[in-house]
Amino acid sequence: MEIIYGLLKVASVFALVFLNGFFVAAEFAIVKVRSTQIEPLMKSGMKRARTAHHVITHLDAYLSATQLGITLTSLGLGWMGEPFVGHLLQPLFVLVGITNPAIVATVAFSVAFGIITFLHIVLGELAPKSLAIQRALKVTLGIATPLHGFFIVFKPFIWALNSTANFFLRWVGIQPATEGELGHSEEELRILLSKGKSISSTGRTILLRAMELRTRTVREVMAPRTQIVFLSTEKSIEENVSVALENQFTRYPLCEKDVDNIIGMIHLKDLFKMKDAHGDGAQLMEIKRDVLFVPETTSLERILNTFLAKKILMAIAVDEYGGTAGLITLENVLEELVGEIRDEFDVEPLMVQKVHENEYLVDGTMPLHDFARMFDIVPDTKDVVTLSGYAVHLLGRVPEKGASLQIAQWAGSVESVDGKKVKQLRMKKVGSR
Repeated sequence: MEIIYGLLKVASVFALVFLNGFFVAAEFAIVKVRSTQIEPLMKSGMKRARTAHHVITHLDAYLSATQLGITLTSLGLGWMGEPFVGHLLQPLFVLVGITNPAIVATVAFSVAFGIITFLHIVLGELAPKSLAIQRALKVTLGIATPLHGFFIVFKPFIWALNSTANFFLRWVGIQPATEGELGHSEEELRILLSKGKSISSTGRTILLRAMELRTRTVREVMAPRTQIVFLSTEKSIEENVSVALENQFTRYPLCEKDVDNIIGMIHLKDLFKMKDAHGDGAQLMEIKRDVLFVPETTSLERILNTFLAKKILMAIAVDEYGGTAGLITLENVLEELVGEIRDEFDVEPLMVQKVHENEYLVDGTMPLHDFARMFDIVPDTKDVVTLSGYAVHLLGRVPEKGASLQIAQWAGSVESVDGKKVKQLRMKKVGSR
């Protein structure tokens, strides 16, 4: 009879370890599995998939159930397992000559504690956790029904525990949050993307750049007012057609007098319908289209949404005084996602030319954001958007050829100037960060 009792005790210990492993595996599996993995199985008619979907869509409640299960089984192991294993070990110590009851009890308890802890950690924690992480879908489908049954039985107790916990959180000034509300932060998403193996390098780059659109502005990527090519009502039709043919753009701002008086936009196909007309540019008023004006501080995320919603490809950026600051197109925004977009008409020079190892010639019009990323620097101002502007900021004066400056680990010298702006900089690495 005592042997049967002992075997039942052993079976109970391993059953508690198994149950602990079940709840641990359930906890990790339902957190890791995605609803998109289960929904196709639901459509195929799998009953377990329906239960599993119910579990993961009520994640907070079922996580509380797994935590309750882990706590109960762990307490059960401590209450029953350690005394029983210690009792089994006591005769062994007597056989080796240890007869002092106090010593036998202490050593037996210590060894029993170690054995139970080992079983608990290895079989009840680590192995189930690894299994659940590697086979989240299979584990979720397997545990869904019994976990749902456990939840139904202990639902009042689980509700009471959650309510009490939430009460104490509110008491100390913390608003309880559900698991579904605790999404990844932007920095966590960046880390996940950088470590992800199932996404291509191109896809990773696009996603990382897309996350920057909210913090970057139109001013950083627009063509500045000095580079805007426009048509004028004060020029003849022939002159305006010549401007369009020379620059090969599809859309041009239409101005009265100067670029601060933009009154609309002319599409190239509409202009070509008038190419044989003779007269002044005032006739362009007949074919002009409305143009969108946006503040130069508008985020790239917002201007992209505006372009898509209004189905337009160009906008005029205005400064805080209402003057024209620049021109931005949908292509400018998309280039921030996928990189430079060039067609057969683009003959733009390279922004960066390698001269020697750690020595480069850099175009002054290069966006400061791109320069900082390529040369691994952190600009000390956000008031300028080009490398030329940053060089002027560092020099504190109108630049002249040969002027030198230090940008982090790079020594720079002004290679050439164009009026009051830097045309080209020579950058040479002189140290490391």
